[in-house]
Amino acid sequence: MSHRQELVAAIAGIALALVVGCADLKTDLPSPVAPGVKVHGADWLDTTSAHGDVSECLKCHGLNYQGGTSGVSCVKCHHDEGATLHGRGWLDPSSANFHGKAIRAANWDMRPCQNCHGALYDGGKVGVSCRTCHTGGAGPENCSTCHGSPTTNAPPPDLDGNTSRSARGVGAHQIHLLGSSLSHSMFCSECHTTPGSVYEPGHIDSTNRAKVPLQGQLTHTVSNESSTFFWDPSRPALVPSPSYDLTSLKCSNTYCHGYFKNGNLTNAPTWNDTTGASGACGTCHGDLSIPLDTLGLRYLPKTISRGGTHPDLSPGLSFGGCYPCHSDVVDHNFRIINPSKHINGKLSFLGQEYDF
Repeated sequence: MSHRQELVAAIAGIALALVVGCADLKTDLPSPVAPGVKVHGADWLDTTSAHGDVSECLKCHGLNYQGGTSGVSCVKCHHDEGATLHGRGWLDPSSANFHGKAIRAANWDMRPCQNCHGALYDGGKVGVSCRTCHTGGAGPENCSTCHGSPTTNAPPPDLDGNTSRSARGVGAHQIHLLGSSLSHSMFCSECHTTPGSVYEPGHIDSTNRAKVPLQGQLTHTVSNESSTFFWDPSRPALVPSPSYDLTSLKCSNTYCHGYFKNGNLTNAPTWNDTTGASGACGTCHGDLSIPLDTLGLRYLPKTISRGGTHPDLSPGLSFGGCYPCHSDVVDHNFRIINPSKHINGKLSFLGQEYDF
């Protein structure tokens, strides 16, 4: 066979293969429906029917779902029908198809969203920005996306959507973070290891339980050190060893709640207590079994007569025992008037603050 004949035979073979291939392809298509051919099932435009993995749509409808090689835009119909490419309810918190619930089911992994919405969630190839709603820093990866609110990263709500203080995920977060009539505000890092990003190792795991190592400086404040102004050489330094019990929800051995000189060393407040008893004045220092009187004996740190080092009150006093020495912190009615000087790791005495 000549070279020319070989070339003709090769071209004929290729043409035959193309004809057979096209014939096979066409047999997979449904009957043409005007004005064009539909390659999806009859229920494809039924709003109650799920479309499955929408990433497959990219092959024909383009990287932004606006038409691609098919010339048919997915976006127009979905927009007109009040739905998204993810289906109905994607933006409705009450829907089982709400995107927040889908992300939770994926253990809070939002990285697949970046495939379409861009690395910064600002539109990407679909031109729809997640940051329209998620306006905080880092967009959807902002702390308050999963817990907290636009005004604070700390619950409520917690990961389960709870808002009651009785919920373990809510508890006393707001009192610690924002402060109260008894104390100043605290940073999250006082109790938690604060991650630099949402996917930092140790931040999210299968338990969805926050880690509470209590490694902050305030919780570990040491009292009665030899270098302090009020050092008592007859007594050891009190070095807190803070811990949080995930079962009882109690904090123990923290400076903040009584582990200091003349404090109530065994005090263990309950994190989700709703009665206020766990943080009441007299729980960290004092004795709530003593009836309230004008001297405020129930609030005093352990006095000499009760085995401590705090001076006993003079019998001649006729008003609050805290006020004469600590007037910049508490008034004569035992009300804290300067929370920034209370539970701050210092002892305020006659207008000055000391390590103690």
